[in-house]
Formats: sequence, structure tokens, C-alpha cells
Amino acid sequence: MKFNMYKSVAAAVVLMGMAPSAFAGGVQIDNSSLTDVLVQKGVLTSEEAKAVSKNEDGKLKLEALFYLNTTMDKADTTTAAGTTSTKTNGLNVDRAYFTAKYAFNDDWMMRFTTDMGHEATLGKKQNIYLKYAYLQGKLAGDAAVLRLGQSHTPWIDYEQGMWGHRYVSKVMTDQYKFDDSSDLGVGLKGKLLDGMVGYWLTETNGLGYGNGNVSAGNQGLDFNSRISLYPVDGLSVDFQFRDGYRGSKTNVASVATSGVKSTLYQVMATYKIDGYRVGANYLINRDKARSATASVAHGGNVSSGYQTAAIGDKVESNGLALWATAKFGGGFGAFGRYENLTNKFTTGGVANNLKEKITRYVAGVEYTVIKGIDFSLVLDNTKLTNRGNVATNERKDTRYGLYSQVKF
Repeated sequence: MKFNMYKSVAAAVVLMGMAPSAFAGGVQIDNSSLTDVLVQKGVLTSEEAKAVSKNEDGKLKLEALFYLNTTMDKADTTTAAGTTSTKTNGLNVDRAYFTAKYAFNDDWMMRFTTDMGHEATLGKKQNIYLKYAYLQGKLAGDAAVLRLGQSHTPWIDYEQGMWGHRYVSKVMTDQYKFDDSSDLGVGLKGKLLDGMVGYWLTETNGLGYGNGNVSAGNQGLDFNSRISLYPVDGLSVDFQFRDGYRGSKTNVASVATSGVKSTLYQVMATYKIDGYRVGANYLINRDKARSATASVAHGGNVSSGYQTAAIGDKVESNGLALWATAKFGGGFGAFGRYENLTNKFTTGGVANNLKEKITRYVAGVEYTVIKGIDFSLVLDNTKLTNRGNVATNERKDTRYGLYSQVKF
């Protein structure tokens, strides 16, 4: 196909004039969106636009995502000695992500994402971590897609996409540390039966992200999986199974540590119609010590951890989450979630029936200013009783504030 000389020159001039704004805005470094404008202006025909936008050498896309939250928080901690309160208010940069994606062709791509996290114990508290660094390739179309490197785990990012308010609250498995949102390993995912079934299977180091390559002596790869069913439009039913040692099984200098075996089961059902979605999750997690002095850190006891004393010590957790989101039009929306978690401890072969319990409510109203900028007024209340299986120990956290999500 031959180009009209006038149109070609005009297209080049317009592209050059618009290029700085594309770089300045941090949007996709690719001329496909610009050619759409040229078509609308009559500079190019649709066929000419396709020829201009065709890029055999690949496409690079840059993205950024910030969680900028102004909050007021009151934490009341109760023990036998009495109650102490801590009040905190101010602005938090809860997360700051930067992503680069490069598509070699329609089947192969790579991704690089950094994550800024807050580390209260370090001298410089805002630190950059590698979140994702992976290669993805379609082995059999959408039916079999390979992931190799540091990538999403099968569940957390998937549920976050449905919940849609990660900048306000993590999903249950992430909030209570039963799973990691990213890990190093290999995975296979895909869609079958015309998209009615989805799957994602992974084998990973089990250490999560921010820890680098496999640590010396690590002896246990973890299996993590999700099976999703989409029987009718708007309805999803999802199942998770995770099994492994999360990096706690080691053999260093001929000294073997059997670690803690963790097994997680989860089921979720969601339904979406128009701008409304409701969801329900139920999870069961079992941590069993196969070595003495192996630590378990999740759930309500996460701030102090739980140090096992003997082989066979267990933490049995059961959690329920109910959540809903709504879009009303005009940029307005609302959302809410309820979570209930219990942790039962067995120490020295004796089960403590005084279960640690967490009850949490999150509610908010949202306003989307323009695409990429969201604000929410939020109330987040958590109550933890029988903390560490001590009847007199309790903690209440009440947080409210203005939360925002900014992305391109």
C-alpha cells in the first residue's frame, strides 16, 4: 500500500508535535493512540493508521500507581495492667509503584515493577523493592501462558481486581499474611472452555517478595494455585489451594530445620451486575510446626508473632469476608467489607480453646475526579480480643480519613 505524500508528512508533523506530551504524561510509548487522533482528524485513513501503528520491534508501556492517604488513627491496647492509647494523624504514602512492560510480539512480553514500602525499623523508612520481574509467553494461546521470574501469586492480585479498593484495604489473605502478593518461581495459567474455566498453578520459593533470590539452604518449594469458574455472565466461583513451608524448611551447614508446614484453602463467590458487585470469601489455614522454635507470623497475633515451643504446635485459622462495591454514576460510588477471623493455638499438645478473634469493618464513599484519580472517605475499625490467647489482652484500632489513588 502506498502512502499519500501529503498525508505522510502531515502525520509525521503531528506525531512529532504530540510526542513530548506522551513522554511527559508517562503514557504508553507507542503511536497507536496518536494514530486514532489522526484518523479522527482525517489525516490518515483507517488502513493507513494500521500500517503506521504496526510495530514489529515491540511496544513499551510505562505505568505508575500511588496510594496517598491522610488518616487519623487511634489504637487502644489493653492488658492486665490497663489500657494505653496511641493517636496518630498525618499523610501516608502507603505505596508507590512504577512499572515498565515490553511486548516483543503478541505472544511474548516482560514486566518490571518496583514498589515503595514503609519500613518503620530502618533508618531510611521509605525503601524501594522489586515487586515483579518476569517473562510471560503464550505456549498455546490463552489456554497455556507461562510465567517465569518474580510474579504475582495466583490469588491476591486477582481478588484485588474484583474488590477494586486496594488503596483503602488489602484483601483478607493479604491483610492477615496467609499468602504473599508476589513470589519467585514458575507458573502456568490460562482459560479453557471458551473462558468458562480459568486456572493458575505456581511453584515458588515461598519467601514472598523483597527477599531476593532463594536463600541459602532453602529446602521447600511452595505450591500455590487458583481454579476459577464462570458459569454465567457476572458470576465467578474461585478456589485456592496453597501448600508449603514459606521458606522455613532449611538445611544450612548440615543442620536441618523442618520449619512450619502451612496449608491454605479458600473459596470465593462474586456476582457483578451493572456497576454493582458483591463477594464472599471463606478461608481455612493450618500452620503446624515440624521443628521447635519455628515462628508463625500472621493474623491478629502478627505484631508479636507466635513462637512455637515444640514439634506439633499448631495455629488453626478460619476467616470469613463479606464485601460489596457500587458505582452510582457521576463519578460517585460506595464500598464496604466485613471480616471475621479466629486463631486457635495448640501448644505442647494442649489446645487452647480461648480463641484469638478479629472483627473488622471497612466502609467508604468514593469519588472519581477523572480517570486515574480516585478519592474516598473511609472508616476502618478493627477489634482483636484474646490476643495471644490471653483473655485480658485486647486491641482496638479505629482509623478514618481521606484515601486517594493516583495512576497512569
